Amino acid sequence: MKNALFLLLWLFCWAPLCAAQELTVEYGAASVPIDQYFTISLKAPATKPTKVDGFPEIEGMQKSTQKSSTTTYTRGKVVSVVYTLTQQYAPLKEGDFAIKPFTLTVDGKAVAVPGFKGKVGPVVPATATPVDSLLAAAAPIGAPEFMEVKENAFLTLHVPKQTAYVGEAVPVSLWFYVADTDLGLLDFYQFETQIVSIIRSLKQRSALEETVPQEEILPEKVKVGDKDFTRYKLYEAILFPITPQDLSFPAVNLRMIKYKIAKNPSLLIQNRQPEFKTYATQIKAVNVKALPPHPLRDQVPVGVFRLEEQVSRNTISLNQNLVYHLRIGGEGNIKTLPLPQNIAVSSKLEIYPPEIRLQENIRQGRILGDKTFRYFIVGRQAGEFPLRELFQWVYFNPVTARYDTLRPSITVRVRGQEDQNSFIRAQDVGDFYNIADTESNQLISLTQLKEVRLYTNIVLAVMLGVSLFIFILKRK
Repeated sequence: MKNALFLLLWLFCWAPLCAAQELTVEYGAASVPIDQYFTISLKAPATKPTKVDGFPEIEGMQKSTQKSSTTTYTRGKVVSVVYTLTQQYAPLKEGDFAIKPFTLTVDGKAVAVPGFKGKVGPVVPATATPVDSLLAAAAPIGAPEFMEVKENAFLTLHVPKQTAYVGEAVPVSLWFYVADTDLGLLDFYQFETQIVSIIRSLKQRSALEETVPQEEILPEKVKVGDKDFTRYKLYEAILFPITPQDLSFPAVNLRMIKYKIAKNPSLLIQNRQPEFKTYATQIKAVNVKALPPHPLRDQVPVGVFRLEEQVSRNTISLNQNLVYHLRIGGEGNIKTLPLPQNIAVSSKLEIYPPEIRLQENIRQGRILGDKTFRYFIVGRQAGEFPLRELFQWVYFNPVTARYDTLRPSITVRVRGQEDQNSFIRAQDVGDFYNIADTESNQLISLTQLKEVRLYTNIVLAVMLGVSLFIFILKRK
């Protein structure tokens, strides 16, 4: 009995420690004043996480900084450590807020978090205590005084090309830079609403647009001169002008939350005062030039391309087939690359329309990829056939400012003695000719057909007379 009681007490003592071995997520208070942070905390036992992703965006709040802490628990000789990572959110307005269920990824492990509902209320006046009275007597009377701190930050529209040809790729990206020493002075404000208006202003009616998708805005560390900056890519696209009309990008604005700093910081007061500041880009333009004169000027693609080819076999027999892959790869508007031109029609090779496969990716403002044309070719006559005499692919190279032509280098060889009837025998001529071997080839006299028609008419007349006679008898 004593042993059982001791075991039960031992299990109760170890239960909290065992429960702490799992990753847990805790929400802050359901009611939070507008001048205080709402928090979501991840608690990890034993091992400090190295990478945590997935803290949600909350409507009506601005995601702020993250704080980490370590708590040590001692029970007898057992020491346990719990690491806490807290994501802070600054309320922007009073009212109810809701958080949908989400998933945190902690060092590759998914942690499901239930939803939550809360409310942002007005500023709660501090309750006076004896300690507060002493501090108030020692502190100056009145609201804290805040001062303006000059931040090193700017918004820029990056357009690396000042001139471009019709059809040439023009990368465009919008970036916000802030010095690492000033990261605590700025926060984004209603970004989703602002970026929609910004993108609408940057649209170009005279250009096709390939937008680069972004799942989330991630900070990047860069050097600007000799200073460390953090930059955020807000928008990226690649434009392809379709007419010789200049691209004009107006100045766009981004409104940010900027904080004033208290002159006399204290743990008892809010040391930052939020206000708004607007950052603007400079006006940019790209001069778009028409392509040089050429018979195919309005049809050729623009970019830097190469030709690659592959054939299932170079030599075939008469009426056999082969598969020919012609791949156009490089940099440009890969989706709109046209078919290779058939510069000659050959009755000696039967070429079927190709199957098309597309592969592309966007990297550092460039669209790279290839388009593969898979041809099915049948040899109908013996001989050697250089495919360069049948196909060509014309494009304009904006780097050299010249038109260029890509031609195949493979030669197809068809072996065997020509047999004109073999081609006919290989065709499906239909059911009419399939019964030729089973039908009689005896000639039929034309007069015989007239006699058959006469006898048939006589039989029909007799049958008609008999029918009338029977009808009359029944009437009587």
